[in-house]
Amino acid sequence: MIVDHISHWRRYGFGPDWETFMTRLEDYGRNPASVEDGTHPLPGSFINVTSLTSRLRAACRYEYHRRFCDVHMVLEGKEWLFNAPALGLTPDGDFDTQKDLGFFSPAPAEITRVTLAPGMFALIFPWEAHLPAIAPDDAAAPLRKCVGKIPLDSLQLS
Repeated sequence: MIVDHISHWRRYGFGPDWETFMTRLEDYGRNPASVEDGTHPLPGSFINVTSLTSRLRAACRYEYHRRFCDVHMVLEGKEWLFNAPALGLTPDGDFDTQKDLGFFSPAPAEITRVTLAPGMFALIFPWEAHLPAIAPDDAAAPLRKCVGKIPLDSLQLS
């Protein structure tokens, strides 16, 4: 996982698809009021903009992907994002190849928690389990965020 401020995305030279994706995300972060909720397609990827209520951790399962990296960025509000290596975790149910989505249960023993506030992004790789949109201190509150999907194989990783 990489966590940084959106103004620093150029530090990560992951290639032209990354540049297209993050330029759009940076634009959304500059003027969130002008961005409509919904799916915003990009070549080979997309960004979902969603208004929701942050979730209570106890009611959630860790998720994972195989083909896509997630990029989470808060526009309004605050969230906790939990992250852990997926290696050794037990899948909970079948993996949905159509949605590129699976879940783990029980929760991992070793986790990292970050707080995402407006302008902060987190890049999550397919080999990581994650639990997004969690209410800090179990105080559910309004949250508006972007969740983008970019194929792992489109990133130029060294």
